[in-house]
Amino acid sequence: MKKKLKVAVIMGGNSPEHDISVISGNEVVKNLEKAKYEILPITIPRNGNMSNPNKIIQANNIDMVFVAMHGAGGEDGKIQSFLELMNIPYTGSGVLASALAMDKKFSKKMFAQAGLTVPVGVGVDKNFKVEEIWKKLSPPVFVKPSTAGSSVGVSKVKEKKDLKKAIVKALKYSNEAIVDEFIQGTEVTCAILGNENPVALPVIEIVTKNEFFDFEAKYSEALTEEIVPARINPRLTKKVQATALTAYEALGCRGFGRVDMIIKNGKIYVLEVNTIPGLTPASLLPKAARASGLSFSQLLDTVISLAVLPTP
Repeated sequence: MKKKLKVAVIMGGNSPEHDISVISGNEVVKNLEKAKYEILPITIPRNGNMSNPNKIIQANNIDMVFVAMHGAGGEDGKIQSFLELMNIPYTGSGVLASALAMDKKFSKKMFAQAGLTVPVGVGVDKNFKVEEIWKKLSPPVFVKPSTAGSSVGVSKVKEKKDLKKAIVKALKYSNEAIVDEFIQGTEVTCAILGNENPVALPVIEIVTKNEFFDFEAKYSEALTEEIVPARINPRLTKKVQATALTAYEALGCRGFGRVDMIIKNGKIYVLEVNTIPGLTPASLLPKAARASGLSFSQLLDTVISLAVLPTP
């Protein structure tokens, strides 16, 4: 009888996305095939204390870790560094790719260097000056933390008088904030699977009832319609998929990810790469996988098969 792979599913952590991460992690636990895997759920507490998870991993001879942590601590390279120090294989991108993808200021630079189009924007810290920022960009603008996910701390600003409040809000979640031009267009996302030869899954079009695809809209099916495949022509679909692959590879991502973009007048603007996309029932990656013929369990098998040993 073939030995089961012993997989620890790590979720939670001290980011604002703790609760979403726990839902993702529990969905992974529920959908991993019990005939193939011995599954050990590990929830990192809100204070981020790793002492107990560390003991659990060491005491149970884990073969690998499925990382289901969203946001800071999970997508920024920290948990990946911890696992590499323990010499334990894990799912998803490595330390550097995770850190680059999580920092919107640096990832935008990488996208631009790869020849991709990104929104015009400025980075700001606590010493920001509203007047200077407002002169550089035409309203409305988007304000978001440089290092946060799930649209946490994001605001759409139409008038100068509201900019300071929006930046202060974003800086609660990150040491820096990004103020970007608002791109009015078709919002799409494209999931990627793979390491050296990644493949793009079907493109999803996002139509939300809210003013933008904020935290509430991302996790409420009543507020957002996610259309797969996206209502764009085949030629543009291929262009979107190629753009997503370029963005994914520009950061050195591996395993799986999701690239968020906006199409305006045929031009594709890259917003960000999510290195640990949501795995909740309402999440986009599982929907794209289903459209490509993969069940949730098969998607998880694929993600696990793409996990690699840490770099020596």
